[in-house]
Amino acid sequence: MKTKGYIGTYTKKDGKGIYRFDVDENDQTIEKVEVGYEVEASTYVTNHNQFLYAIKKDGDDCGVASFLINEDGSLTFINDCLASQEGTGCHISVSKDGQFLFEAVYGAGLVRLYKLDHENGGISGLIDVYRAEGHGPNEARQESSHVHFVQQTPDLDFLATVDLGADAVRTFKFSDEGLELVETLETQAGSGPRHLAFHPNGDYAYLVNELSNTIQVLSYKNGKFAEISPTLMTIHEDFDLNSQVGAVRLSHDGQFIYVSNRGHNSIAVYKILGDGALIETVEIITSGGTWPRDFNITPSDSFLVVAHEHSYNLVLFSRNKETGKLTEIENEQKAAEGVCVQFI
Repeated sequence: MKTKGYIGTYTKKDGKGIYRFDVDENDQTIEKVEVGYEVEASTYVTNHNQFLYAIKKDGDDCGVASFLINEDGSLTFINDCLASQEGTGCHISVSKDGQFLFEAVYGAGLVRLYKLDHENGGISGLIDVYRAEGHGPNEARQESSHVHFVQQTPDLDFLATVDLGADAVRTFKFSDEGLELVETLETQAGSGPRHLAFHPNGDYAYLVNELSNTIQVLSYKNGKFAEISPTLMTIHEDFDLNSQVGAVRLSHDGQFIYVSNRGHNSIAVYKILGDGALIETVEIITSGGTWPRDFNITPSDSFLVVAHEHSYNLVLFSRNKETGKLTEIENEQKAAEGVCVQFI
């Protein structure tokens, strides 16, 4: 069995934008790593059905682009919407019904809402922009709002956003009329929240904090988050060099959480206990490269692929479904400046 995947990259040095690859799950190898489409600053990609969406920049113009995913995994450009000059995004996602695309803009602290044509996959236009406010105690990283994550909530009624600069998790109502702020959770000052991942039951979310290198459990209901448990470290406590959380993802069976650590160059594994309100550390292992910005788990739950922004290598791990533990298999394939991993 072969699983198709895509890598989004920076294009500051050697990266080309979007790479494509296959995971041969029978042979346990990564193969056919090649440029899928050259796109400037395509640091995050996501798919909805047969369409792939990517962050895009063209000179000073910033926004998103859409592609058709062909049967062989190649991409056909559909269109783009470069509607702003206030900075490129760092995270995008699509509503479950394929009607809306959400974009987080780190530098300017923005949330952009786009309308999609869910039939042909094109981007119809920019609907609204929300400009977040706030700051934190870390003068180097929290001088202003830095929105780093946007995703529809499991109940489908709200949009959840994570703001590293303001130590905040916000929820919005969204529609063809635009964005409406509903709730704000203020997290621990200076923690720098980056991404979150929802439990399959929709009642809990797991928030990772980039600046404090921690993970914590949040409860979620009707657009409102609350902190419910102490934080756990994502790196070894005696590590005293610079490290920053990268990404968080759940196994598809909803039993384990995985977190990447840039600097510590590791993947932390946690077991979800009971209904999801508690977690415990399973292991923290080397990621096999330098600066593991993102990773993802194959739909079969059998393998995990890590993209390393600085060392360029893609590392393939096998995954024990019973224990959640990872075993490194291969680390020779390359995708320059890789910062996002997505499977279809």
